[in-house]
Amino acid sequence: MTPRRVHIDTDPGLDDLLALGLAFASPELSVEGVTTVAGNAALPLVTANARRFCALAGADVPIGVGANQPLALTPIDAAHFHGKDGRRGAPLPEVPDANLAPARDVLRHSLVSRGVDAVLALGPLTNVATLAVEDPKLFANAEVIWMGGTLGAGNVTAKAEYNAFADPRALRILLRSGVRLRMVGLEVTARVVLDASRANSHDFGAGARGALLSAVTRSLCDAERSLSGASRAVLHDPTAVAAALAPELFSFAPRSLEVVDREGAERGRIRARGDGAPVEYAVDVHAADVIELFLERVTRWAKAAP
Repeated sequence: MTPRRVHIDTDPGLDDLLALGLAFASPELSVEGVTTVAGNAALPLVTANARRFCALAGADVPIGVGANQPLALTPIDAAHFHGKDGRRGAPLPEVPDANLAPARDVLRHSLVSRGVDAVLALGPLTNVATLAVEDPKLFANAEVIWMGGTLGAGNVTAKAEYNAFADPRALRILLRSGVRLRMVGLEVTARVVLDASRANSHDFGAGARGALLSAVTRSLCDAERSLSGASRAVLHDPTAVAAALAPELFSFAPRSLEVVDREGAERGRIRARGDGAPVEYAVDVHAADVIELFLERVTRWAKAAP
């Protein structure tokens, strides 16, 4: 089997770390590059988390540092949920300082030289939109699979999902760019839930990777309990990775969409529109199968490490 070449653009982030684990653990995927964007925490913190995760994974991939704020509107973060460091202290190895290339160069290299056919965007779309404006032809042979958006209830406001709210201008650009966009939003990701009892009892292994996975899943349960009262780990970003490696577990439908990209109560709200190029919008998921896929892959990956 020839693995699918992918690039990951991310803002780690608790569930982003789990998504990275699933991507590196899955033989169907070959991660050709990683870029970071401010989102769940400030850019230096999420970049450090990405670098430290790649060290833990033994992954020698190019890492690029991207946008430290949205294209427009007021920056936000999610430190109240993910912690000031973006990972609530979950254990990752120290790495030496390094001068990183700009995200646009690393993403361009992935698209042109590494032949990726999917960009897995797990945070705000700032980096991807910036490159799409500069040269949309770069995406001629690749799709963007984005964890973001909702046409229903939001998780940062009543109608807006966090990644859409964080940089709605970037989403607006992508919706109008002609870039192939596959959206994996809250309608499906909110259904992929690891309950606290399973998260706390699951054996991820005794090594460093297992310690990270255990700490992150438990922190997700704690964070969700403090937010909603329900102790559970919602696997938002791993679900988007699953859509790249096991698309048969999802149903998609074409949707023509617009997003509100101004300040105010409607910021980040996505609405259906009658015209415009449609995106592939996730409308259903075999949630139990995604959970089993995630647990099987990351547990085997963790236990296989020396």
